Amino acid sequence: MRLGELLVDAGKLTPAQLDETLKGQAIFGGRFGTNLVEMGYLDEHELAHFLSKKTGIAHATPEQLTDIPPQVIKIIPEETVRKYRVMPVAVSNRKLTLAMVDPTDFAAADEISFSTGYIVVPIIASELRMVTAMEKHYRIKREVRYISVEGGGRSRARQAQTPAPPVVPRGAVPTPPPVAAKEEEWLPPEEAEILELPLLEELDCFGDQTEEPTLDPLAGSPLYAKKPEKDYSLEGVIAGLAEAKDRDSIADLVAGHLALQFCRAALFLLKGGKAMGWLARVGRKPVPQFESFEIQLAEPSVLKVVEDSKSFYLGPLPMTPANKRMIDALGGGSPSNNLLIPLTMMGRVVAVLYVDGGGAPLDDKLPELQRLVGKVSMAFEILILKSKILMT
Repeated sequence: MRLGELLVDAGKLTPAQLDETLKGQAIFGGRFGTNLVEMGYLDEHELAHFLSKKTGIAHATPEQLTDIPPQVIKIIPEETVRKYRVMPVAVSNRKLTLAMVDPTDFAAADEISFSTGYIVVPIIASELRMVTAMEKHYRIKREVRYISVEGGGRSRARQAQTPAPPVVPRGAVPTPPPVAAKEEEWLPPEEAEILELPLLEELDCFGDQTEEPTLDPLAGSPLYAKKPEKDYSLEGVIAGLAEAKDRDSIADLVAGHLALQFCRAALFLLKGGKAMGWLARVGRKPVPQFESFEIQLAEPSVLKVVEDSKSFYLGPLPMTPANKRMIDALGGGSPSNNLLIPLTMMGRVVAVLYVDGGGAPLDDKLPELQRLVGKVSMAFEILILKSKILMT
């Protein structure tokens, strides 16, 4: 029996909560149990209990993953921990107690047993506990999408509510709200901080795309033949969305298509009161480490406006600190022609598409991009349906 069915049968999860968790997993990634904790439907201790019941394998206690002797940590190298998401927790009589996210990965257990000379005794650990332990003991930085497991789950109902800004009519540029005492609010463009950053026109958006020369192993002469490229035409993207295998392939198709038309294109995920970088391209090239971008949605930002209004934003960006960090993550500058479109699922905005139009008007591009976002939503629905099929 799969974990979701086990929880429903035990009365720990309703069918509606199971459905929403599957949707969250398809959109945000991660394991099913991780999404249960992050959505507040189950706390980390309950998850550990049910994972153990499902697999018949004992679960790791928080103390086992926290208090690991240094000599035990040295048994397994960082690259193995990173590859298999495992953690050595104890050694006794040539037996190595190994915490594993997937204790049914017998190939990993066999490889670790062979390389260390120990008999591996697996115990199960939740994904959230594992990424925390990997960060503590091996300095393997966890992705920003993972919440801290300290204090249990995090339901949206438990989050502090912040006043929503006024709803922005379609096509209108939002006006700054009144400045409240001791609160950081939107600044009017004429009063915004003067930033010493390059203007958009100075950015080399579509600069030299020449391929680096490679050597022909037979002739020894430089070759400049390009590798086969993905089809990022509209027709290719639509076909790819219908067959997408995971969330990241969806993001790659969309960002690749938009990069052919716009200087900058990006996708942001909105989750748990944060906006996080998902995938971005500037000048048709991926932005390194964009997934490490993060802002709190409690801060005044255009992403917060789009989330609250559930509508698009078109126009210049007042340079609040959060907006500035967003643009800095995309190469800096002072773009005046910005378009952001929400991707709404489960009754809320889960992602935001951003494009920088440069000097060209974006009004006529809006209907086309809204249709594209609609097709992205359908692609996610397909992934969710696939997950449901596998659940039965």
